[in-house]
Amino acid sequence: MKDIIRSIIIEQISQGIIFDTHAIIEYLLQNDSDTYLNNYNNTNTELYHSYISKIISDIEKEKLVERIGDSWSLTIHKKFQNCACWRKKINATV
Repeated sequence: MKDIIRSIIIEQISQGIIFDTHAIIEYLLQNDSDTYLNNYNNTNTELYHSYISKIISDIEKEKLVERIGDSWSLTIHKKFQNCACWRKKINATV
């Protein structure tokens, strides 16, 4: 899952662009739903999405993204809530 999320960040998000966890989740649902569902493991949705956020935090250690705070965005349950937010670094090396 980490490799897939890293690939989304590298290949789909332009340098300097701000994104949140919900954007990654929505991208997975629209473009790689099998991966999203196969890793779900019948857990609570909020816990699973926290797991995805943790993966992005781990990728932050690779200097590819930087955490810049929180956004207020729409969840897959069509409710608004705070969500971890990152910026893809400019001239990030992979």
